[in-house]
Amino acid sequence: MFRRHYNLLLMGFWIVIAAGLLAPDLILPENVRRQFGGPGGTLAGVLALTFALYNLVRWWAYQSLYRHRATTVNPLSVRRFDSERGERYELNSDLDFLKVPDADKPMPPPEPSANGDQKT
Repeated sequence: MFRRHYNLLLMGFWIVIAAGLLAPDLILPENVRRQFGGPGGTLAGVLALTFALYNLVRWWAYQSLYRHRATTVNPLSVRRFDSERGERYELNSDLDFLKVPDADKPMPPPEPSANGDQKT
């Protein structure tokens, strides 16, 4: 459950950082605002907003992935046949690998050796 919302928590963290850097007058007290002053605050705030947007996109991608996994059927799972709808499983004799091929036919006589050694 934490994995699904990890990027959302990171997004919130970066939004708080960006708000502190871009709008310190609204959020921070006076004595803390003096320490954050400088020309790089706006650039760092925009970078923090970029990180927040990146984490929002990753969270949305994970949510859609989990949603898609819940609706799709695993192609490797065992197929259940519904007898009420008339579905029946039919064995394919061509795919029966336990059956010995040509077990009903008689064995042909042995052919002579290819290198000239004749066994009698």
